[in-house]
Amino acid sequence: MSTHLYLLRHAQTADTSKFHGSESDIGLSDWGHEQARRLAQRFAHTPIDAIFSSGMRRAVDTATPIANALGLELHQVPALHERSMGKLAGASREENRHIFNDAMIAWMAGDLNYSHPTGESYSAMRRRGVPALTEILERNDGRTVIVVAHGMLIRVLISSLVPEWPVSRLSDIKIDNCATNELTWQDGTLKPIRLFELPEDLVNPPDDKPFW
Repeated sequence: MSTHLYLLRHAQTADTSKFHGSESDIGLSDWGHEQARRLAQRFAHTPIDAIFSSGMRRAVDTATPIANALGLELHQVPALHERSMGKLAGASREENRHIFNDAMIAWMAGDLNYSHPTGESYSAMRRRGVPALTEILERNDGRTVIVVAHGMLIRVLISSLVPEWPVSRLSDIKIDNCATNELTWQDGTLKPIRLFELPEDLVNPPDDKPFW
């Protein structure tokens, strides 16, 4: 048998100008709450057996309306939190973009232990995130589940578990707010059905450009 997975990034946060790693338990913007409501409508008639999220407020606040629409209990999995940004937590994204990009370049080149001082590396994210997700998938064999997590962690999960998307393609994994990845889990591998799907009515306004 296999597990059917919808892997989603949380909705827009209340401050899009800063890095929000695991240190920042920020909530959603007004638009983010509207995105979550629209996601709930989209999934309301989809056969879902269980729903999970990280323990961070932005993921919980995205997943809760979906869980309510489905009549399901939301299960929080703390290990699915966003990358720890260390000293960059709360810093300007625009002014520090190069530090973020340096890590992406190093990881794609194979240096998975690289990070800025006090930041979490790709390897560290993989060590906590992959076991947390695979445990969910193995425990729900033959079922359909939703997992709401975070942009960088989802990139790590996809590039670790989907053979067609290795870490060398990390910059091509575009995980906007509310992007949906539909996959199946079988024999230790995630097989994509559709990736990075984002309907037009869920796209962030132009002033919140995607950050890679």
